[in-house]
Amino acid sequence: MQNDRPDLQTEQLIDELMGGFRAAQILMTANRLGLFDLLGESEMNCELLARSLETDARATRILCDSLVGLSLLERTSGGYRNTAVALKHLLTSSPQSKAAMLNHGARLYERWGHLYDSVKRGTPVPNEVLNQELVGGKRDFAKAMTDSARSSAGVTAEKLDLSQALTLLDVGGGPGLFAIEFCTRNPQLSVVIMDDAETLEVAAQNIARAGMEGRITTRPGDVFNDDLGTGYDFIFVSNLIHIYSSDDNRRLVERCASALAPGGRLGLKDFFLDNDRLGPQWSLLFAVNMLVSTEKGDCYTLEEASRWFESAHLRYEERIDLTKFSRLLVARSCK
Repeated sequence: MQNDRPDLQTEQLIDELMGGFRAAQILMTANRLGLFDLLGESEMNCELLARSLETDARATRILCDSLVGLSLLERTSGGYRNTAVALKHLLTSSPQSKAAMLNHGARLYERWGHLYDSVKRGTPVPNEVLNQELVGGKRDFAKAMTDSARSSAGVTAEKLDLSQALTLLDVGGGPGLFAIEFCTRNPQLSVVIMDDAETLEVAAQNIARAGMEGRITTRPGDVFNDDLGTGYDFIFVSNLIHIYSSDDNRRLVERCASALAPGGRLGLKDFFLDNDRLGPQWSLLFAVNMLVSTEKGDCYTLEEASRWFESAHLRYEERIDLTKFSRLLVARSCK
């Protein structure tokens, strides 16, 4: 039968975009409450869940039913239980847990709720207007980045050839997962992670868990102001440049270039935009995340990064597409 509503598809698109917040908030609320951990591998009825979570019984039933609709819970004769997806990604004890990242997402949700004000003023959302229960510290952020980096660290280490590198500086290395993966795949390599002291406490735990204390060291510091060391065969900068302005990133690249050994390489991993700024969509949306969260952050084009390399006397060598979100640009020292 011929469709007598040719605009129906576009209408549905607008409805889906407008309603996207619903599923996100249901998931993040359940995670904040600890519902998935409480259920674990067992099943519980609504009354027991509400008592244990100290929540309202009617509200808990509505929340759980919505989670069933999202395929994160199953309804059973005894109440509710986690689905296989929830067991794999929503329990804090799972090796593939996303729980810390979901808490980070809940914090971002608060900021995005004030996007209108950020666009009007051109400034980030101040912490004072956020739910103070959600304003996390650097350790919370590092734990979230641990969740985020699990898959991309392995892909990056697989696609980036470090077979000739002996020393690597991981600038803003956060929880240390990239350093661990690099060392795992390259037995000749030793790594220095540079980040703030609080974040490096989380990195130290991950390094010890991986048994890499002899090959990965940490250096508290600021890439713009503190000594980076010298003579590195490779310097890796992951998901850092989107925090800063283009001028700041040019300076960051120049400082990293000065710390490379002759012929050493610098890798910038980030959510780079195409030169026409029409995609990828993820990067365009992530730039909004920087608007509400930082003073000067943005997502940058491949061409902009090339200019930073040129300013630092680095020769741009290759682009490595890591995931549908991330690209790695590699340049070599000309000195």
